[in-house]
Amino acid sequence: MQRVPTARDCMSTWFITLRPDMEIYEAIDLLENKRAAGAPVLDGEGNLLGILTEKDCLRVLSASTYQSLASGKVSDYMSTPRAMITTDMDLFTVAKHFLDTNFAVLPVMENDKPVGRICRQDMLRGIQQLQREIVRDKQREEVELETQTKPKSIQQFQNLAARLEPKNLAAVMRERLHG
Repeated sequence: MQRVPTARDCMSTWFITLRPDMEIYEAIDLLENKRAAGAPVLDGEGNLLGILTEKDCLRVLSASTYQSLASGKVSDYMSTPRAMITTDMDLFTVAKHFLDTNFAVLPVMENDKPVGRICRQDMLRGIQQLQREIVRDKQREEVELETQTKPKSIQQFQNLAARLEPKNLAAVMRERLHG
């Protein structure tokens, strides 16, 4: 039986974090250089204060004019995540959180501290992993069913005989003789 992947299975560890007092353009440079859709904003003790996303960075431009770009700190533009993902949440629960928010990336928390992030692309990999496990389970079930109804070795027959009731074993034997 397949195991549904969890946020821990799909998440990426944060490779950048931001401070609330960081200049917004320094944060934009970090996000762009790391090709990150967002990064957590942490206080001095590593507590999550917010998240700065690509969309948040677009607010800098919308607050600007043609002659002058807006300025400010990360705290002026960051969003407060409306969904908190924990490492033990299954893929279905995480997907619901993504569908309920507009965030492309969400922080993954453990013991009230951010330990990673999960983005929509990570979710696609999780879906693929789950699909592969489902296919493998179906293949195993087909082999098991084939082995149960048509044992190909004495060992398989003995295993089958040990599990079946006598009337079911008799049906397998009839099938074997006449099939």
